[in-house]
Amino acid sequence: MIRRCQRPPARALAALALLVVLGSSCAYYNTYYLAKRYYTTACAGLPYALEKPDGSQMGNYQKAIDYSKKVIATYPGSKWVDDAYLIWAQSLLGKEDPLQSVTMLQDFHARFPTSPRTNEAIFYLGVAFRQGRKPREALVALDEFLQKAPKGSLVPYAELERSRALMTLNRPAEAAEAARRVIEGYPGGPLEIRARATHAEAALAGGDPIGARKDFQELGLHAINDDQRFEFLLREADCLEAARDYDQALGLLNSALSNEMAPVKTPTGAAPTGPGADHYGQLTLRIGTVYLLAGKPDQALAAYRTVLQDYPKTGLAAEAQYRIGYAYETALDDFTSARQEYAKVRDQSTASAFFTQAANRQQNLERLERFRSAGADSVDKQVEAGFLLAEQYLFQLDKPERAIEAYAAITHDYPGTPAAGKALNAQAWVLRRKLDRPAAADSLLWQVIHEYPATEAQLAARDYLEAAGQTVPATLIQIPGALAATLADSTAELPDSTVALADSATGLTPPPGGSAALGTPARGGAQLGPAGAAAAGAGVLHVGPPPTTAAADSIATPSLADTTARPPIAGTTPAHADSSTVPRPVTATPARPDTTTRPRPAPQPAHPDTTWAPR
Repeated sequence: MIRRCQRPPARALAALALLVVLGSSCAYYNTYYLAKRYYTTACAGLPYALEKPDGSQMGNYQKAIDYSKKVIATYPGSKWVDDAYLIWAQSLLGKEDPLQSVTMLQDFHARFPTSPRTNEAIFYLGVAFRQGRKPREALVALDEFLQKAPKGSLVPYAELERSRALMTLNRPAEAAEAARRVIEGYPGGPLEIRARATHAEAALAGGDPIGARKDFQELGLHAINDDQRFEFLLREADCLEAARDYDQALGLLNSALSNEMAPVKTPTGAAPTGPGADHYGQLTLRIGTVYLLAGKPDQALAAYRTVLQDYPKTGLAAEAQYRIGYAYETALDDFTSARQEYAKVRDQSTASAFFTQAANRQQNLERLERFRSAGADSVDKQVEAGFLLAEQYLFQLDKPERAIEAYAAITHDYPGTPAAGKALNAQAWVLRRKLDRPAAADSLLWQVIHEYPATEAQLAARDYLEAAGQTVPATLIQIPGALAATLADSTAELPDSTVALADSATGLTPPPGGSAALGTPARGGAQLGPAGAAAAGAGVLHVGPPPTTAAADSIATPSLADTTARPPIAGTTPAHADSSTVPRPVTATPARPDTTTRPRPAPQPAHPDTTWAPR
């Protein structure tokens, strides 16, 4: 008998098909699940790594990327493809490749126009821009996210990222406000401590040192170890110094010093070592700096010499020796002793960043001394020495009043000369830009207009006045002979239509490139700096390289008048990665920036006007 094969019932076929579909669905879901699990493990459960990765989670980020790629390649029709693509881009942030993440996230909407994860992609695009050092683009993306998802779970993270980007753009008031929204809107959350740290730095940079100190006090209560607690205490001292409350700063530092063990040298006479062994020295250095800021150089020198004795041949000793020279230079105006003390930094540590700073300042003072000691028959050198001294006070020591005195001495000693004219222009620049005395500045500029005809100083004074909105009659301006000849030569070969476009103030056609091509500022609102005004005098007097500005060397340009611009204590690192591009000394033991020349969170030049170096 032949048996007929029975067909499986329809219900069995349907069940088999369902199993196949479910098996396939489980396969791609499981692959996506693995990608998600590895990413979550790498970020410790947070949406993304809030701080710079330490490298220990790179393997998990890579596995998240590998499984995400597998979902996209093997299951392109899966509903998890957009999620996998986003995890891939997020993992690139963890692997410190933000620009590649930017490239992927900018394509997200085009690839997945109906994805419910679009807003998240915009948020992570903002994070990627900020990590890729593009803060303006980051703000655009983060603001768009907050507008589209004002109540999402990522809102506090977006505000924190905005605060960080704003600090990079030197907008501390807005940065503090963004951080405040996180602190007050999400108390006790995982971002509160980070937001408070950002708020503290923004408040200090924005001119609210008392508010910043409250933040640092709160952060100290939540410190995870003694070193971190010590760091926040020093930041409190920074705030008190910024507020010019030197008595309270000394009280805070002396109280902390009383709780530290005095250093005990080893039998060989070497400095003490071990965890926290330099805390006593750091506090002593800071006490010396507060004394210096308070106008008590003798007490400051005593504190620095104590550190030299207790920590010989160390980075702390190198810093202390540097600060001894700095005290002689800035507080005592004893440039000879300052040079000698700077030279001794080499004996303590050539590996310290303060050795380089000391060498630079020593060279500046030696150059100044060479010109000041020039023979009486060398008038040009004597004049140049006067300008160098003025620049020393203005740029290196941040003493604009003393700079004005030095420029005035040139005017007094060499009346009626081009040097006197450019010294008057330099005084005017300092009065307007540093001392906010525009009326006095304009008075000096008009003096140059009337008393120094046919000089480049007169042309510079005219441009300063017109940049300030005043009108200088063309009849008062006389072109210097050499300059007039140059103008004549330059116009001789120009077409008639070009020559006809005469300068409205002088009646002369500017040469190609504008008047700036002749060493004078271009008209029409040009902004000059002290060097431009000074350089507008006799060119033969401009000797040597241009002065170093804080934009070029903000560490080597300390300021007693402004405690937000001072060199750091050895071993310090920036308070946040985005807020400072100025290098800081780094040693094995972290320490706090001190208060004489710590760079600003957002670096500003010593004079905002880069068109002039004061000579």
